[in-house]
Amino acid sequence: MRVLLVEHDESIAEPLIDGLARYGITADHVATGAAALAAAPHDLVLLGPRLPDIDGTDLCRQLRRAGTAPMIMLTGPGDDPAPGADDHLARPFSVGELVARMRTVAGRTVPAENPVHRYGPLAIDTRTRQIRLHGVPIPLAPKEYDLLVLLAADPGAIVDRRHILETVWEPDFLGPGKTLDFHVASLRRKLGDAGWIENRRGVGFRLVVPA
Repeated sequence: MRVLLVEHDESIAEPLIDGLARYGITADHVATGAAALAAAPHDLVLLGPRLPDIDGTDLCRQLRRAGTAPMIMLTGPGDDPAPGADDHLARPFSVGELVARMRTVAGRTVPAENPVHRYGPLAIDTRTRQIRLHGVPIPLAPKEYDLLVLLAADPGAIVDRRHILETVWEPDFLGPGKTLDFHVASLRRKLGDAGWIENRRGVGFRLVVPA
């Protein structure tokens, strides 16, 4: 696993990098939000709450819009959790506890070691963000892709509407009420069968893989 550590305090970052290395985890360190946004894709992001150029919560939202890597916010005393993060861990904490949280969060997403994942005739390549159905490329809009990947992270499980909006769009999403339904309808059309995505009225959606 290769992670991006976004932390301006060297006295926190250096021992954390060394501790993660003992678990076989490589951490690339940046000290500003601008550097984090410019960094190459990573398997996971560890995000400090205070940075010299941007608030950690705002950076969390921008990183969420830019990619799909899971994020853990490392909070300090008095810090509010970032609504866009996948998990939060308050200081002080042990490296072992952090690694356990990282593995749990990473387990909810498509593993980076094998970027191509198959669901019956559907293949999702998370490295190239390409979708193939029966071997034929299916062009998806960015939000359609993110929506499909979120549902595919746990096929058959219902993902509630609010969680989808906060993950694929942004926390406290205030856009048009039919935005999610529009994207689901478009995704169904491109997959050629509405049965791929089941709607539980008033609850959410789930990916149904053909038998």
